Amino acid sequence: MAYKTEHITQRLRSAREARKMSQRELSARSGLTQSHISQIERGTMEPGLGSLVDVARALDLEIVLAPKKLMPAIRNILDSTSTSSDIVRSDQRKLVVRLERWFAQHGGVLGSAVEADKFKSSLALLRHLPLSNEEMDTIKEVTAPLDRWESDPPSGRELSRIVDAIRNLRNAAVHRDRDDVIPRSAYALDEEDDDA
Repeated sequence: MAYKTEHITQRLRSAREARKMSQRELSARSGLTQSHISQIERGTMEPGLGSLVDVARALDLEIVLAPKKLMPAIRNILDSTSTSSDIVRSDQRKLVVRLERWFAQHGGVLGSAVEADKFKSSLALLRHLPLSNEEMDTIKEVTAPLDRWESDPPSGRELSRIVDAIRNLRNAAVHRDRDDVIPRSAYALDEEDDDA
């Protein structure tokens, strides 16, 4: 295997395996043949840029160019992101997924497109931010009326209250000092950031 792309192809293979995706499934998603993917992963073929981009995107990854001097910061940020996603508990993921399913089915009943966007974006962030037990209890309590949707739908005012409560929880989780939960990165992408 050529040294130039060895680390990239190894990362792509690891990403495929982590997703428990077969080469055949990756082939169907990327548009490349399974044989081509196999040759890339084994190092018997030097992949072209187009092939790398197709495989990466099929794995929900992006290949980007970044200044070499920023690579330590980028690696640190990526590592801290994977650390934070490991901290998010499975019960939190299940709760957020349940709320996302509710939104997919009933999101149109929210008062306005603005409220729907607030709710959807808040859920997207709550999927990745570690929450305390108290915050989890608050989400369960606030969203309990949604569990009774079929038999006793909440009023528009109650839906607005739910959207605001979820957004407030999201804001609290984003802005709280989490140094004790997630180690703070020693690097920042913004060179003028004095806090880094």
